[in-house]
Amino acid sequence: MRTRALAAIGIAGALWSVGTPAWGDALSDCRTARDPRQRLEACGAVIAGGKYLAAEKATAFRLRGAARLAAGALDMALADLTEAMRLAPANAQAALLRAQARVGLGDLDGALADFTTALKVAPGSAFALNGRGHVHMLRGNLDLAVADFSQAIALGPQSASAYNNRGLAYRRAGQMERAIADYTRAIALNPIYALAYNNRGYAHEALGRKAAAVADYRKALLIDPSLIGAKQGLARLKAEGEIAAESARVLAEGRGLVTKHCAACHAIGSRDASPNPKAPPFRTLHKRHPVLALREPLTRGIAAPHDVMPRFVLPDADVDKIIAFINSLDRRR
Repeated sequence: MRTRALAAIGIAGALWSVGTPAWGDALSDCRTARDPRQRLEACGAVIAGGKYLAAEKATAFRLRGAARLAAGALDMALADLTEAMRLAPANAQAALLRAQARVGLGDLDGALADFTTALKVAPGSAFALNGRGHVHMLRGNLDLAVADFSQAIALGPQSASAYNNRGLAYRRAGQMERAIADYTRAIALNPIYALAYNNRGYAHEALGRKAAAVADYRKALLIDPSLIGAKQGLARLKAEGEIAAESARVLAEGRGLVTKHCAACHAIGSRDASPNPKAPPFRTLHKRHPVLALREPLTRGIAAPHDVMPRFVLPDADVDKIIAFINSLDRRR
């Protein structure tokens, strides 16, 4: 439940990006270390060290809190981020991170206060507006949720997630046509946004539009076969059988495409090693890129990220098959 709540906000990824460090080794490692254990140890050394200024300790508390939040250690993250905010009360990043921890812990009042604090410091933060809108939605304040999501859309009109979020609020308010319009806009911005198809399917189903609902659930599952809601929707509509053969065909064609274009360098199975050590296994791509974000480079042609990678361009239909295959791999999501 905690993990689902954090994921729904959609802002955990890039909240502590920083520049080149100008301090000693411990704070430098605290800010830049990729290895989580090294980062935690370095930040702990700064926190315990006597030579660091309060502002530097605030940075260390924030970064250690961010690392603990990413690891799911919500109570410890909350403690670190609270200390970071005590030392640097006007830090919007710390407020955003603590809000996420509080959502995960079920403290919606505290999360709402932290998102509001972040917006006072950084009033143009679409991240904070999306997060606060999500909390308003969880609390049942749908008008306030719509207002925040609408402001986030005004700040970032190309944000598919903001349209999807507002669609969720409209659907909970019973405004199905408005919800469908927002889901449709989200899909136009990101044609392989599986959750938007899934959510639009719910709205169509609520309006009694079986064919449209089935089509959306079907598309959602072709993109991401793990979506339980879409599977349950097809079962409710007595249409689950008609997707099985199509899903198998799409996944088989996706495997064929990656075997042809990628398997000479990349591992495409659930356990095998990549023939080219510089080429990441497909099952680990989610650690480098959000899988949905792979669509654009696959469509326009990937520039060579490793030494012998060929440049090729794929049509949209083939890209969707590859994405569906990647999503089908046995990996931790």
